[in-house]
Amino acid sequence: MNLDGLTLSVLIRELNDQVGNGQIQRIQQIDKTSILLKINTPTTSPYLVITVGSAPSIYVTDKIVDAPKEPTSLIMYLRKYIEGARITNIEQLHGDRIIRITADKLGLDGSILVNEIYVELMGKYSNCIFVQDGIILESLVHVTPLMNRVRSVAPKLPYELPPNTSRVDLMQFSGPEITQLLQSFSQDTVGNTIRHIFNGFGSVLLDDLCYRMGLTPTTPMASELINSITEGLINLQSQLLRAQGLFQYTTATGKRLLTPIPLCESSPHTIVDTTQYPTISEALSQDVAKLGAIHTAGKELEKIISAAIKKEEGRHEKIKAELDDTSKADMYKSYGDLLMIYSYLPHHYESEVTMQNVLSDSAEDITIPLDPPLSITENAQAYYKLYRKMKNRTKNGQYQLEQSSMRLSYLESIQYSLSLATTKQSVQEIRSECESAGILRQSKKPIPFKIKKDNFLHFTIPNGDVYVGQNNQQNEYLTNRWAKPNDLWLHTQHIQGSHVILRSDIEPDIKMIEAAAQIAAYFSKGKETSKVTVDYTLVKHIKKPPGSPLGYVIFNTHNDIVVEPKAPEGYTENH
Repeated sequence: MNLDGLTLSVLIRELNDQVGNGQIQRIQQIDKTSILLKINTPTTSPYLVITVGSAPSIYVTDKIVDAPKEPTSLIMYLRKYIEGARITNIEQLHGDRIIRITADKLGLDGSILVNEIYVELMGKYSNCIFVQDGIILESLVHVTPLMNRVRSVAPKLPYELPPNTSRVDLMQFSGPEITQLLQSFSQDTVGNTIRHIFNGFGSVLLDDLCYRMGLTPTTPMASELINSITEGLINLQSQLLRAQGLFQYTTATGKRLLTPIPLCESSPHTIVDTTQYPTISEALSQDVAKLGAIHTAGKELEKIISAAIKKEEGRHEKIKAELDDTSKADMYKSYGDLLMIYSYLPHHYESEVTMQNVLSDSAEDITIPLDPPLSITENAQAYYKLYRKMKNRTKNGQYQLEQSSMRLSYLESIQYSLSLATTKQSVQEIRSECESAGILRQSKKPIPFKIKKDNFLHFTIPNGDVYVGQNNQQNEYLTNRWAKPNDLWLHTQHIQGSHVILRSDIEPDIKMIEAAAQIAAYFSKGKETSKVTVDYTLVKHIKKPPGSPLGYVIFNTHNDIVVEPKAPEGYTENH
């Protein structure tokens, strides 16, 4: 969601209202291009998110962003400068997409240390730079002379603003001053004149300004239009000063139009949908989350699991290929037998030998490849050795294939659990499971909260209760320890999904089973399909093989039902 400079001016006022004069309690790095500042204000403790990656943004949110548990070296270095500092001002520079956050901190000697955080939201050149006394402490993106010959960004270098033209900030000028600027710096068209003089005009606001004046951006500039343009710019100033939130318009062609003020009625755009956000921060937060622009700890864990699945799939295919080769074992034995039968023949130093296959009923000729340096007898022994190797591989390969299939299914179940995780705690539960399973290295930092195994979901249906596990630890506890022998256990057939328990004081009828099965289908990878087959059986028929991974169970008797996935009544994705 790219905001122009004028829309950014409304966001700056919003940020000052929300976190101005707040104290920076904690700084965390979410990913390589995103940081998180927890701000303590007299009334709230929101989070200020700064990201300069694929969707450059700065916004305030109350939702906890899932930051990595271990601080990076950058954060360890910045904490002594930033944590504990009080935000004294948030301002926009020159009406451009550059934000300066001033944060004062009391030094050990009683002096005030002035820290500045420059957030440059300039598309692919976006950056977040930490400065003290005009010298760069650190930045999220280092810019070398090879990357940019005009401006370098690195520790210990003086901070310089990005190269800028002589354009000015509209919000800083009065009516007479605007008139004088228009008279002095007029260009060929109205649109070019306004953009040449003032920073921050995106196409949406510029078009809207012109339409309100009965003009278009391509209207030729003329002296008789100056008073009208001045009046239009003054009115725009007033509207921006009163503006709150963000309007998102969707045109018939699918294009998004973002503006802090409503579009004028004379706008030529064909609007098919309008969304109004109470704050710009909320709009930015939703957009960044939708794009997946910030790689949180959950995203990083998902990447690790995906890589582990890909690696296991390769191993699985390799074992299958080796098992397919074992079908040649009998052929190798027959080669050895025939070579021993014809061992008297003088076929040394030859790459192959053709002989009558006396072991076959048809006694056809057969050609056997040879290793030239070896004698006929030695070649026969080599084939016997290969035969024994293939036989041993068949026994071990079947076991390895079963273990690989089980591990692949387990990794896919973790991947599915991550798709259900919506909170920092639920992601941490899965991370803890991965550490226990050896997928991740054990963290030295203790978990700041106790993981509850009974934190599964609970829903009610007529005459019964339905319980749903959200990850393998919950599935394991729910099925093998919490559930009673006569409870009904449900799970989607051949599809990754949650363990579901139906508990009732009466014998479940088909309607109750169907309702529980619809919930089981919804909490599975088949939730987007129209029909899903769900297996169900009593808990007493469920067995857990020794040494099997978390959440893995088997059963030898069951029924199944085909249902349409349906969310439980009152349930939302963020529950």
